[in-house]
Amino acid sequence: MSLFTAIFPPDDVVAELREALAPYREAHPRLRWQRPDRWHVTVRFFGDAEPADQLAGLDRVAAPVLRLRGSGTFRQVLWIGVAGDLTGLGEAARVPADWRPHLTVARGAVLPEVRFTGREWTAGEVLLVRSTPAEGYTVLDRVPLSTSNG
Repeated sequence: MSLFTAIFPPDDVVAELREALAPYREAHPRLRWQRPDRWHVTVRFFGDAEPADQLAGLDRVAAPVLRLRGSGTFRQVLWIGVAGDLTGLGEAARVPADWRPHLTVARGAVLPEVRFTGREWTAGEVLLVRSTPAEGYTVLDRVPLSTSNG
């Protein structure tokens, strides 16, 4: 079991990225492509921790406006970048200083460069998710992000 907090993009953003990745999927069929329903931006990874107060304080964080943009690779992972101000969320979630928000889309030995800029969207909530090999993802809890202006 792995436990993490995450932002899942809305359906229209997922559909837009899925369409943009279609030619890459066709050109690189040997890559292990993530299913779009699993696409998320990991906020903080907890590993095998028991669910506790991982969402505490996040309800006071302003809902950030985000955009999926660009791509990169590391350790045989192809990811799509996340543009937007996630400073407040990162501080409230106590993420490591080297946190680089991204969305993993594929894994493999030879990874393409993806040119993509998606539409803006507001991340309205953070989810606490359990991942198990047999069951996939299970949402354990969620917290809305603040939409107030002060």
